[in-house]
Amino acid sequence: MNRARLVWVAAIGIALCITAVQADPLSIYDVQYTEDPDGISAYNGQTWDVSGGVVTYAQASGSRRRVYIQDPAHLEWGGILIKDWTGGGLADHVAVGDRIDVSSVYVEESSGTTTLQYGGPSAGSATFQNLGPASSLPEPLDTIAPAILAAPVYTAGSPDTWLIEDYDAEPYEGMLVTFTDVTVGQVGLGAKNDIYQLLVGDDVLWCTDYMNLNKEGDYHPRIFPGAQLRSYTGIVEHYIGTNSQTGAEYDCYQVCTRWTADIVPEPGTFGILIMGLLLMRRPRP
Repeated sequence: MNRARLVWVAAIGIALCITAVQADPLSIYDVQYTEDPDGISAYNGQTWDVSGGVVTYAQASGSRRRVYIQDPAHLEWGGILIKDWTGGGLADHVAVGDRIDVSSVYVEESSGTTTLQYGGPSAGSATFQNLGPASSLPEPLDTIAPAILAAPVYTAGSPDTWLIEDYDAEPYEGMLVTFTDVTVGQVGLGAKNDIYQLLVGDDVLWCTDYMNLNKEGDYHPRIFPGAQLRSYTGIVEHYIGTNSQTGAEYDCYQVCTRWTADIVPEPGTFGILIMGLLLMRRPRP
């Protein structure tokens, strides 16, 4: 076989191998797992089919429609965010507990978070298959040491920075976590002033209600300084951004609540909140 023909045959063989590899869908674990010290997916910038996700959150309104999916088979690298750029073509047609596969989604690192872009200029014509209710729902992880999700460290400078010390929480990005017996600390933190502290023993976490479907203003009514909570559940998000007013830079992990059931108050704290609201509404003499 002459050299030109050998090169041609080799090129066809390589193309067929690439096609065969890409014909098999990735799992969420495949997309999320990385040894990159910055947490960047090995598939960043590529278009793939991804299978095996159970919906843990779906926001079907507003300009930032989004869906979170998680694979119950994995306790690490098992959750991921899908951004719906089609105006609801995905988010409007799935519900929490549905098992879905998505096709032709673009893997992208967005503001620190690994995301699947459903539609949009990069993904093109993405599709999904709803396989109905999953046989098992992802349980919030309750064994994670709070220190892994520790709040960022403040450093005064030009600009001021709030930076995490390491990326040990990266395996839990996009996954549900839960903590018990916690207290709400300071509020009004973060790049958009909608972050609050969650005190878990001696550890401090950063949390937010910006995704919460039942919030009022920036926060859910159950969130206020000093509130004691029996349990607190949310999705881990890695966020990198800048405060547009102060110029302060942020690189942090935050736990995002989804709805009222994620925030379970201690009975005494809830009673104090209700009494306070009633007293505020009493007519003055």
